[in-house]
Amino acid sequence: MRTALKDSYVDENSFLLRKLESDTQKNRKTSLLNYKSSKNNKLFHENRLRHESDSAIELKPVLISSIDDFRLLREQWNELYESCQRSTLFSSWEWMFSWWEIFRTQGQRQLFIICFYYFDKLVGIAPFQIEKTFPQYIIQGKTLSFIGLGELRDDRIVSQYLDLVVAPGFETDVVKAVSEYLTAHKKDWSFADFEYLLKDALILQCFDTEQAAITRQKTEYGVRFSISNISDFEAYTQKMSRRWRKTYAKKNRLLERDGEVSIESMSSLDDIDPVLEQLAEMHCSRWRKKVDHCVFDSKNFMAFHRKVIERLLPLNKTSIKTLTLNGEPLASYYIFSDKGQVHYYQSGFYAKFANRYSPLFLLVCKEIGAAVEKNRTFDFMYTDSPDSYKRTQYAADYESMYRLRWSTQAFRIFVFRCAKALQLKILNYYCGVKTVVKNIWNNN
Repeated sequence: MRTALKDSYVDENSFLLRKLESDTQKNRKTSLLNYKSSKNNKLFHENRLRHESDSAIELKPVLISSIDDFRLLREQWNELYESCQRSTLFSSWEWMFSWWEIFRTQGQRQLFIICFYYFDKLVGIAPFQIEKTFPQYIIQGKTLSFIGLGELRDDRIVSQYLDLVVAPGFETDVVKAVSEYLTAHKKDWSFADFEYLLKDALILQCFDTEQAAITRQKTEYGVRFSISNISDFEAYTQKMSRRWRKTYAKKNRLLERDGEVSIESMSSLDDIDPVLEQLAEMHCSRWRKKVDHCVFDSKNFMAFHRKVIERLLPLNKTSIKTLTLNGEPLASYYIFSDKGQVHYYQSGFYAKFANRYSPLFLLVCKEIGAAVEKNRTFDFMYTDSPDSYKRTQYAADYESMYRLRWSTQAFRIFVFRCAKALQLKILNYYCGVKTVVKNIWNNN
């Protein structure tokens, strides 16, 4: 129920109500008395019975479906995002809006952002899109997913840890409101696919009841590697295996003996193009020898990162750092940082320095040291298997990640699984044939 109140009245009482909702049952009576004593207590009397019975609160949903409305949401979105410690930078307005600007015309996509208001205060965002692209449409129909996922393979941004953005204390209410809204609007979607989820993602709680009229499938989907809760760099190196600890010490001594060593950071918007292009050159010179396509060759990939760096660099939430020796670049890595986390996104190095210095290994170790000194988590992000160099080389810990699918019609998930199994068999057959042909060609 929306009440005609002045802004100051709404702000004061909304704050007190939010505090009330987050209190434990033990302190509820004290909170009620404090709230009742406020100068404007009309709202208290209207909602007292609901709070005393501990029933769910009522949220007002507002659908955002145009890019102009999405743009106008920036201030409210980021105010909510900053209050939500569980949200990562990949759920920020800057990241998601930049992605939508570049990829909204790739396939048939429409915005489906659901905002939830408690009186006049934004307390929850479900940052969805709906995709209707051939050939997936044949099996999945209209597919619901988070903004930030679904690019073509050659353009993949791989936005991770996406989730509902929710104000503290409103998690249960927003999860319930999302489930109810999507149930009431089943005609707008028929399938949902959410990738790279952490175990505590709120989206995993939606439709998590036997009464839900939605078919769910939750599967493990790779792992996240990270380093945290380390007191200092010395403690981190002791966690490394003996082999890699000795390698770090040896390569670092050699590097420092050969000249002046520095780590340079991108510091202004004028640096974006030259620094990004240098990173692309380092990365692609290595990977073109192994694969047919380098992601930095994608115009969409580069356009997205130019936009997101333009928005995040002034906020000190991104950087490309380069290890140099006597002014000559050896290796670079690209990070995003916010809320006590450093996300290692991309990297590259020049092969001519690889054997002598292992420059990327040195750079990453030094940056891990800088992160632990500031009590930050160093996040290696998604990897498809726990058997990774991130574990053996960097002594990183890992946790499972998840993929979640919903369907309004149970047969779609069954058909989807069959199609994926067939696709995997075809891919394995193709890779086998390609390997045989390559071996024959090399032998001749």
